[in-house]
Amino acid sequence: MTHIVVISGSNRAQAQSHRVAQIVMDRLSAQGGAGDTQDLFSLSEIDIPLWDESKWSPDKPADSFWATTWPGLSQRLAAADGFVVIAPEWHGMAPPHLKNLIICADGKEMAFKPAYPIAVSASVGGAYPIPELRMNSGKNTMILWQPDHLIIRQVNDFKPGAPDNASPDWLLDRLDHGLEILRATAQAMKPVRENVVKLDLLKTGM
Repeated sequence: MTHIVVISGSNRAQAQSHRVAQIVMDRLSAQGGAGDTQDLFSLSEIDIPLWDESKWSPDKPADSFWATTWPGLSQRLAAADGFVVIAPEWHGMAPPHLKNLIICADGKEMAFKPAYPIAVSASVGGAYPIPELRMNSGKNTMILWQPDHLIIRQVNDFKPGAPDNASPDWLLDRLDHGLEILRATAQAMKPVRENVVKLDLLKTGM
């Protein structure tokens, strides 16, 4: 059994990233076997405050976000065997809300779990969030970005199965294959996390 968390990294109410995330959820469900599950973690529906030191304060107010809401969100991330991370390109960068989520996930919720990065662009961009996430997000989270990635350009035209779909067939084939790799890698990494990795020795990267 494999549990995949699909993270939609846009906080916009009508986000194309959220729409793509729903497509990814459907593709994962079609691929998966008995007992395989998915969870859509959309930042357009989850309002996480900017990182601040009170997250670690022993005397933080009992009614604060970090005391009431974050533990449940953290558990959802920790329950994952792997991730699909969907990042829109905003002004040539990954969006701040997505990077904020990764900073807040400092409890090894993502450690030694594979992640499939998908960038989306309303035009012909989309390349920059991928290397940004690969370079900056793995040091302390210890997330494992899989070697392949996907860029969905002209994302408004990406409508698999719809009569007005204008995306090439190979794009959906690449998406499906990337998800297959993710699920297989997630299964392979389970015994590594359970039997080999000692997270108490790996509190931060070097």
